[in-house]
Amino acid sequence: MQRLLDFLYQQREIAVFLGLEILSAWLLINYNNRYNASFLNSSNEAAASLARTSNNVSDYFQLTEVNERLMLENEKLQQELRVLRTEKSSFLDTVNQYRVIGAKVINNTFDRSTNFVTISAGRKDSVEVGMGVISSFGVVGQVKSVTQNFATIYSLLHPKLLVSSKVKRTDTKCTVQWDQEAYDRASLKYIPRHIKLKKGDSIVTSGFNSVFPENILVGVVDDLNLEEHMTFYEAKVKLATDFTSLYQVFVIKDLFKEEKDSLQLQ
Repeated sequence: MQRLLDFLYQQREIAVFLGLEILSAWLLINYNNRYNASFLNSSNEAAASLARTSNNVSDYFQLTEVNERLMLENEKLQQELRVLRTEKSSFLDTVNQYRVIGAKVINNTFDRSTNFVTISAGRKDSVEVGMGVISSFGVVGQVKSVTQNFATIYSLLHPKLLVSSKVKRTDTKCTVQWDQEAYDRASLKYIPRHIKLKKGDSIVTSGFNSVFPENILVGVVDDLNLEEHMTFYEAKVKLATDFTSLYQVFVIKDLFKEEKDSLQLQ
């Protein structure tokens, strides 16, 4: 033990030098926007690669669970396909407007105040910042940043993400935003008091922007409150996507986005 202490004492100059170097690098990265952006992009790429390697190892031991989940998702998709064949749907009228890019989830958080999802699709797969992301069950989030092989997504469990939505039964426009309280629920905002909102009402995307197609499920009304002095409902939505078991997602590319944006700028 004494030899170790003697050695550390002899190397104290080197230790102080390394400490100052680390402190200088930290100050440079945190207070210089250019270096900060460069460091974050590099670290995101490295972290994504490491997460993908770790995920590939763990996947081998989760094949049974994954197969069962895929079977459930396929069953749900088959059921929805049968419904679409027998009912008119506005999404069918615009199906050629969107391209779906499949991706694997390689990192995901759901227990923090701000949550993100990292996926195995990036610039080479035509993924761009701002695109919507869904699962087989509903809305997941919106692309935040993209590298060549990966993308980071603002999870629906992020207070910065506002999803333009509507009550499917009444076609009432509203907004869904996470309130940082529970990983499976979010706040439903701006539904006026004259609307007869009910528990169990489906909340779907409105299609009012180029992020999500219309009628993608966000969740169902789980709790609501309306007092005499209130202009809008206080309501909660139970989210359709289970973020604790998110495995595969689909990035939505609106092929007409540039054309629509050009009209809005005129």
